[in-house]
Amino acid sequence: MKRIQIGGASLGNLLLRFVQGLIIGVGGILPGVSGGVLCIVFGLYQPVMEVFAAPIRNLKKHFALLAPVTLGAAVGCFGLAHLVGAAMQAYPAYATAAFVGLILGTLPALLRTAREKPASRGSAPAFFTSFVLFFTLFLFLGREDGLSIVPNFFWYLLTGVIWGVSIVLPGLSLSSILIFLGLFAPLVNGAKSLDFAVLLPVGIGGIAAIALLARLVNRLFARYPAVMSYIILGVVAATTIPLIPTQFASVADFFVQVCLMVVGFAVALAFDRLGKKLGCE
Repeated sequence: MKRIQIGGASLGNLLLRFVQGLIIGVGGILPGVSGGVLCIVFGLYQPVMEVFAAPIRNLKKHFALLAPVTLGAAVGCFGLAHLVGAAMQAYPAYATAAFVGLILGTLPALLRTAREKPASRGSAPAFFTSFVLFFTLFLFLGREDGLSIVPNFFWYLLTGVIWGVSIVLPGLSLSSILIFLGLFAPLVNGAKSLDFAVLLPVGIGGIAAIALLARLVNRLFARYPAVMSYIILGVVAATTIPLIPTQFASVADFFVQVCLMVVGFAVALAFDRLGKKLGCE
């Protein structure tokens, strides 16, 4: 059977990338989940950084790869913001369990990718240092005595900066920081209603942060590929472990959450295999 081709890419490849973007968009507004980590999970981090670092030179190179991802991320973030917000409010533990399973299912692929890089003496120290640093940061942001801030242009601008940094520096969860600051609900409500008084300063801050940091990160990957890969592996592990459910309302609740994690794990493995089959790089 002949494959349908669109712009040189198979229809299956485009659909896979769109769904990956959808998950990145939804994950970006879920507490504890980093959009940058999900980009790594789906093998998109380095192409994205290359485009951010030198858009004129690299946009054409990666356009076919990133266009369906960008469209999916926009749909996931804005189109599904209401659904995700409702699910997080009604079933926060179940929604988080599904995403934990999804991220855990990507760890084998991340480890495989790291091992493919040229060996470096700094790989193991880089892994343990990033793990301890981000695990500590995540525990701090998970405290229940968060701040209460009155939203205004400045705070939304800072939210955008944090969003940009969370993309460039994977493992830094935008949602966790916003919950700690008391800005998560205003941002989700702004996305649901397409409130430009919220979205405009967020966009300005995000673009500025990405523009300043992307070139540096891209150079570090070019110069220290193995070390950077193990840093990312440590970040993903450190920011996922605290999300694993440890408290359950009942035996039935325990089995539901475990089943959702297993489903998420299986979906991640399926994405990895499907990506190989369709030739996604």
